[in-house]
Amino acid sequence: MLRRRWTRSSCASCTFACARLRAERVNAEWIKDAAKAGVFQLSADARELARAAAAAGLMVIYVDIHHAHDKEDFLDEVSRALRFPGKLSADWSAFTGGLKDLSWLSAKGWVVILEKSKHFCGGHGHEATEALDAMDAAAEHWRAEGKPFWTLIGGPEGWKSGWPDMPAA
Repeated sequence: MLRRRWTRSSCASCTFACARLRAERVNAEWIKDAAKAGVFQLSADARELARAAAAAGLMVIYVDIHHAHDKEDFLDEVSRALRFPGKLSADWSAFTGGLKDLSWLSAKGWVVILEKSKHFCGGHGHEATEALDAMDAAAEHWRAEGKPFWTLIGGPEGWKSGWPDMPAA
C-alpha cells in the first residue's frame, strides 16, 4: 500500500492551522506599548502583525495609497479608511485634529498600515513628509492618553521610506 506524503498544501485546514501558529509566534507585545508608537517602516508580514495587533485589542486599518497623487488624494484615502465623520478640507491641521479625536473608532489603540506607499512617499516628498508628520503628531497625542497609534509604511521588498524600521519583537 502506498502512503500519500503530507504536504503543506494537501490540507486546507492544516494550512489554516499553520497560519494561526505563525500568528501566535509573532511576538507583538511591543505593539501595545503607547510609548513606542509612532511612524515606522513596516518590517514584518503585515497580515501576521495585524492578527497580533487585533488579538491585543488594537484596531488595524489598511490604507492603499498607491493612487494618491497629491495631498487631496492622500487625505481622501486615509479619511475614508478611518471613516472620518465628514469630508476633510485639504488642510493638514484638520487632518491632524481628526487623528487626535477618533471618538468614532473605539479601540485600545490603532495600527494604520499605509500599503503601497512607494509612489506617494517617493514622488511627493514634501506632501508625504507633512502627512507622516501629522500621523506622528497623532501618535504623540495618543501616547499621552496611554493609547498606541501606529503608522506603518509598507512598500515593495527592499524599499526604504526613510522612516525607521518598526521596533524589534
